[in-house]
Amino acid sequence: MYKGVFLGLATADSIFYLPHHPRNNEKIKAERQLSFAGGPAANAAIAFAAFGNRTTLITGLGVHPLAFVAKQDITDHQVHLIDCTDQPRRPPILAAIMVDLSTGERAVVYSNTDVRKLRPEAVSESILEDTDILMLDGYYLPQALQMAELARSLHIPVVLDGGSWKEGLDALLPLVDFAVCSSNFQPPGCTTAEEVFTCLQGHGINSIAITRDGNPILACARGTISEVPVMDVRVMDTLGAGDIFHGAFCHYILSSDFLLSLARAGEVASLACTSLGARAWIEQEKFA
Repeated sequence: MYKGVFLGLATADSIFYLPHHPRNNEKIKAERQLSFAGGPAANAAIAFAAFGNRTTLITGLGVHPLAFVAKQDITDHQVHLIDCTDQPRRPPILAAIMVDLSTGERAVVYSNTDVRKLRPEAVSESILEDTDILMLDGYYLPQALQMAELARSLHIPVVLDGGSWKEGLDALLPLVDFAVCSSNFQPPGCTTAEEVFTCLQGHGINSIAITRDGNPILACARGTISEVPVMDVRVMDTLGAGDIFHGAFCHYILSSDFLLSLARAGEVASLACTSLGARAWIEQEKFA
């Protein structure tokens, strides 16, 4: 059993599974609907906890009624929630997701994340006591910087979920040990994977990966670029797959090398795509 701390975004999600994406002015009946917590850090924390690990999520949800389902989902999956939003009575960040059942592709509409902040007590050295790994998703950047600095002083590895480039991330990068990015992660001036690798290496990151949906993962380990194959599966739903990948990677990297951890995390994320929702894989499969 490991201990992981995850700091970043948690949202309240409603997911509608449709026979096809709606056309203009079309009303369409969902074949299924789910509601649970979303957000990169929240989904990754739940995935990490699914391996039997002790898991803490630092985020902002508040006490608004719309936050209840998300908070219940997080705690039901054995994640210790530290809710430090600075405006607890505001609605949480909301997301509506439409999944096309014919392709597994999704469309997401969400409320503004830029003005959300955490209270100062979100950061303390005591939170990192006995912690094996810290994951950040780039949100709540002031607290992410503080936590990364504390983790560096305590020799705790820091994983960055690079979903997309966010203003100010360049200050965080020198404190990151593992950068696991999507193909949408493009620092200023970077348009190719090679340029992203060069940029992140320039900040001192020696273990970098770029996930590309169902295509092989591009990995750069101490300057050597390679491809990590991705399992071929029948995709039903890609929702949360990238976040699940990050949570699984945080588990495997504590006992395996970088490339093997990417491969094993990719297997988990691929299997998660074979069922509806971001939680069914936890019930269907047991991973070690």
